Amino acid sequence: MPRRARQLRSQPRTQPGDRPARPALRRRPGGFTLVEALVAATVLGVVVLAVLSSVSTAHTMSFEGQKRVLAAMAADDLLLELSTLEYADLAARDGFEQPVGEMATLDGEAYPETFWSIGRSVSVEAQSVSEPALGVTVTGVLVTVTASDERGPLVSLAAFIPEPAP
Repeated sequence: MPRRARQLRSQPRTQPGDRPARPALRRRPGGFTLVEALVAATVLGVVVLAVLSSVSTAHTMSFEGQKRVLAAMAADDLLLELSTLEYADLAARDGFEQPVGEMATLDGEAYPETFWSIGRSVSVEAQSVSEPALGVTVTGVLVTVTASDERGPLVSLAAFIPEPAP
């Protein structure tokens, strides 16, 4: 059967008085509209900004945590060095200060580059500690070592060093 004849047969027959058939709605081709693409790009941009912000904050917090650990190590090291000095020499260390990035041992040996953001200072003050239940009073010095960065103190450690018995 010729092609034209097949097409004619496949169309429904109309009767007089029938309404003309509505043209079929045009189907939209597959894909996204411009508005949908813009909304998706905006949502993706907001998500990327949120992720980058949280990664940046995590990096900053990690660095600050590392600085606090290094500050605690530096303060502890100096407090241990001071505890090895003669008792009479401790008072002379009051006000001792090492600026940020210029730390060295009491013997003058420089600290590793890891401590570039840490400085430290020493405070020595005479103090008496008494225990009324035992009737004992001990005199000595309270040695406080404070490690800091360029913004201020990070860690303070203190130790009471008693005066040696005569």
